[in-house]
Amino acid sequence: MQVIYLISVILGISGQNILRKVFSEKTGGNGVYTFSTLSCLSAAVFFALTASEFHWNTELLPYGIFFALSYGTAMIFSILALSCGPLSLTALITSFSLMVPTLYGLIFLKDPVSFGLYPGLALLAASLFLINKKGNAANGLSLKWLIFVLLSFLGNGLCSVAQTMQQKRFDGQYKNEFMITALLIVVGIMAIATLLKERKNAGKYIRTGWYLSLGCGALNGMVNLFVMILTGLMSVSLMFPLISVGGIVLTFIVSKVFYKEKLTTAQHIGFLLGVGAIVFLNL
Repeated sequence: MQVIYLISVILGISGQNILRKVFSEKTGGNGVYTFSTLSCLSAAVFFALTASEFHWNTELLPYGIFFALSYGTAMIFSILALSCGPLSLTALITSFSLMVPTLYGLIFLKDPVSFGLYPGLALLAASLFLINKKGNAANGLSLKWLIFVLLSFLGNGLCSVAQTMQQKRFDGQYKNEFMITALLIVVGIMAIATLLKERKNAGKYIRTGWYLSLGCGALNGMVNLFVMILTGLMSVSLMFPLISVGGIVLTFIVSKVFYKEKLTTAQHIGFLLGVGAIVFLNL
């Protein structure tokens, strides 16, 4: 079952990146709050439908708020990064967020330090340098993209930390209750942001990409549910690297085949080093 869960998570992560990219292209990088509201609502409905029972615990609230803030940050800045940068490199940098839960597992959960940690970190640093090394003007990445993708990286990593903390604290219980609580908090925050920032065009954004946002939310619900299940089945410092490698390789193939993305030689080398970094971190 672990293999099935891992494959499903990898496909779900790649699918989310693709749907966000499609929405960003359709709206010219606008409508991020509208998209996020519908996606989070869809994910919350997914967890409600998959819950066999519901027993809410007030002690879930701090973990839910932590996850909600992290998730909102990851989603908004992921869409913004995809609106001004390549799918392949955005997915790669976001996948580096595995370092956040990995370090959490090493420091706080006392997971064993692997011999691949230090070479993995060195390759990761080299990858970031080469990815952001400008070649010709068409392939040069903007500072705006870098800021957006790093904020998405941080939010995505903290989501995984929040999930791990909640599952360890409650011994694998309250998965659905935790996610429904967290996602409804995000829906509330994003709905307010939509009213403040996108009220005039929200209807247009919904008509343009409602199916993309709902699909993205459903995939996100599946990914988060399976990640929480896997947290109780295997070491988090092993699980997240495996998920990240599969996700970025699949997304890279999609970006090349369907989006015809062109990277510089340095960026291609940086991408390969990034994959190598994740492999070493998994040893």
